[in-house]
Amino acid sequence: MEYMRLAVDTHHLLLEHGGTKRVTVNILEQIKQIPDIELIELKPSYSLSIGNGVTKKISGHILRFFWVQIHLPILCLRKKVDFLLSPEYYTPVYTNCKRAVIAHDAHIRAQKEYINPIWFYCYYIPFIERAIQKADLIFTVSQFSKKQIVQLMGLDEGKVRVVYNGIDKCFTNNTIMGMQEISGLTHKEYILFVGTFEARKNIERLIEAFAIFKKSSGKKGSNIKLAIAGKPSSGIFSDRNKEINDLISRLELKKEIVLCGYVPDADLPQLYKNACMIVFPSLYEGFGLPIIEGFASGVPVLTSNICSMPEIAGTAALLSDPYKTNDIADKIELLMFDKPLRERLIAAGYERIKEFTWEYNAQQMLVDIRATVI
Repeated sequence: MEYMRLAVDTHHLLLEHGGTKRVTVNILEQIKQIPDIELIELKPSYSLSIGNGVTKKISGHILRFFWVQIHLPILCLRKKVDFLLSPEYYTPVYTNCKRAVIAHDAHIRAQKEYINPIWFYCYYIPFIERAIQKADLIFTVSQFSKKQIVQLMGLDEGKVRVVYNGIDKCFTNNTIMGMQEISGLTHKEYILFVGTFEARKNIERLIEAFAIFKKSSGKKGSNIKLAIAGKPSSGIFSDRNKEINDLISRLELKKEIVLCGYVPDADLPQLYKNACMIVFPSLYEGFGLPIIEGFASGVPVLTSNICSMPEIAGTAALLSDPYKTNDIADKIELLMFDKPLRERLIAAGYERIKEFTWEYNAQQMLVDIRATVI
């Protein structure tokens, strides 16, 4: 097909402030550079964010349902769209045009114990998972994630394509402006974790490991702090905000751990670059953006030896068992004080990051999209 009207549903940009937002923004930027594609960005003119509280959250789900399942398909019909791309797993059950969805992982299925059962059975199964199953193409971000979504979500493997995420250019920009100062953090004297306070992010074991490291390293590690950049989870069943704060108090680490809260994308690169290491001991990830963001920032990375993390890290990161606090602590101490290891991993990270570009990501997706439209 020589000319294609490609619509991208960007409604989640009104709600998301994390990795999914950066993924969508970068995909849009790449598509805009393709001369024979007319890019149509579709998003509601009304607010989808209602606020906190059960009633308000239900209202938000209803509005999101209306946008995705009713309003969006109507717009695709009116605008004579050839193909619709949904960059996160909310996608219509039916459209007049062909469509693709990016299913980043299957963590809702894999960790169902952290999901509200009413939402899972009455909303997720019939209107999210079913819609993904009916899509013409499903993109995902790792071989691990492909295996998971095929097995757990019952997808047709023939429709699933693996397309790795890229690295946001802000992490490779050498002219980054200085970040706003975060109280308590000193250049190269803090370990950095980036992520929401979800159970699967494993922050509590990280805190316990950090406490072990502080005791075992003695004076050598006395100046090192742990910076946690992120905010509480929106899901009440998976949020660990209270438990995290209680643990910090119980271990008497309030002066050693800095809760940075939500850090804007513009400030993240400098927060990474000033860290002495990135520690990302997650229990479940479809990809793990902080791994490659650490590589691009010239900072050694410690991550988990399970799920997608070894696939994304390659040989450029140190791996630990995320279920064993002592192993995380030992690897933190090793990475902190073994200078040759740090230098080797930093160099390997710079090489590894060349495998993750948004240009290649967009090219791969468009090849599959064009083949589906024809």
